[in-house]
Amino acid sequence: MNYKSKACLSSLKIFLVLTLISFPFPTFSEDKQLANDEAQVIQTNISDRDLKIIEQLTAIAQRKSSQVQEARNAMGLGAFTDILSVEFLPSQTTTNSTLPDILSVSENSFSITMTIDPIKVLNSIQQLPMREARWHEAKQQKRVSVVQHYLAYLQARQAKKIATYRMQQLALARLKTERIASLNSQATSRNQVSYLANPDYVAAAMDMLNTNARERLALEELPACVGLSSQATITLVE
Repeated sequence: MNYKSKACLSSLKIFLVLTLISFPFPTFSEDKQLANDEAQVIQTNISDRDLKIIEQLTAIAQRKSSQVQEARNAMGLGAFTDILSVEFLPSQTTTNSTLPDILSVSENSFSITMTIDPIKVLNSIQQLPMREARWHEAKQQKRVSVVQHYLAYLQARQAKKIATYRMQQLALARLKTERIASLNSQATSRNQVSYLANPDYVAAAMDMLNTNARERLALEELPACVGLSSQATITLVE
């Protein structure tokens, strides 16, 4: 081997070493810091902010619910609609006139008769506690529905974060592999494998699709339960 060949080989070795050094391989401390950052966005309980949002959504939903409003109206004047009957009686009165040119004078009038059924009054009063219980039951059912739909949205949102993180980790791992393999042309040809051939990537992609679908469904069901538009609900919960 001549001098020029040795010089070229030495230059190639130096180039490969510098290339490996220049690759931004994450250190253990960087991976640990990334894990800590990701752990901070993972929610493990229902926060005070979530409870406040639930109360706001519940108040709006109960105010807009037709079932709650019907149960509330049943406790008011609607509870006494059957106890009172009103009857209009028209009448005509004819009076003989003392004037020679007028034989008689007719007057039309009507009378109003109001009848109260005491038995129905007692029944309505006895049913007031039951009507009030129905009102509270309707409010509680609406609250439970709001809580269920909000928690479904909360779980779907966090599942999407976790699925996104897994996809990012798989993409980073593949990128590192491809960078190392690019140093060897033979290894490069062996590592040019489709993403579909990687079962971990396929599973992560399916999980990502499922979590996106769950979040989209939750963002449709929650506004429908509350009675707001999708944009107004997202503004409130975000």
